[in-house]
Amino acid sequence: MAAVARRSATYTISGMRRHTPILLTLSVAALLLSACAPEPAPQASTPSPSAPTTPSPTPAEPAPAHLVVTIDGVEFVDGDETATAGFDDAAAVLALLEEATGEAPALTELQDPPGYETNLVSYDWDGLSVVTDEGGEGTFSRILVDAATVGDLPIASAEGLTIGSTRDEVIAAQGWDVGDADNDGVPDYLGVGEQEVPGTTSLSRPGETGIQFLLFTLTEDSVTQINAPADDFSDL
Repeated sequence: MAAVARRSATYTISGMRRHTPILLTLSVAALLLSACAPEPAPQASTPSPSAPTTPSPTPAEPAPAHLVVTIDGVEFVDGDETATAGFDDAAAVLALLEEATGEAPALTELQDPPGYETNLVSYDWDGLSVVTDEGGEGTFSRILVDAATVGDLPIASAEGLTIGSTRDEVIAAQGWDVGDADNDGVPDYLGVGEQEVPGTTSLSRPGETGIQFLLFTLTEDSVTQINAPADDFSDL
């Protein structure tokens, strides 16, 4: 029995000896496989969204050449250049208009109102007249506009009002009641702008300094004439 026990013990130890190399072999193989395994590829970074590009502004087209009527005078705007002539220099007004239109005006002699001697004449273009002293060299001039263009040039006030503008457009430009010629309750004349003239007294506002302004004549609800400069201190 003792001999049998020894053999059994020897078998057990022998069995353990036979399995040890197998375990070592598996461990080594696992290490080799682990060492040979490819490293995981780095994840591609997600690109951050780029800022939206702002398109370059398109350069504005220059406005076509045009004339502007103000309380003080006339402007000829051509691209980036503006030529100005004041109503206190009739010769300059006439020269500017002739240069702008490329045309010499026709001359019309005006009859004096009863009781007055003025010697006024009118220099006429198609759509516009300049009223001034005979000879065109006076220190006073006034223009009357009765068309939306003078020759090929558009003409308007600084507010953009022109022949054909509506009553509502004049009122929107701070137009105010100047007179009702036919007494129908609807003003036939509207003023726009206001510039005091020192040394004058208003005929419609007694005791106050007179003013100059642009006068718009309306037929029904449409502008038919622009008078500049009009005033409230002259009796003509």
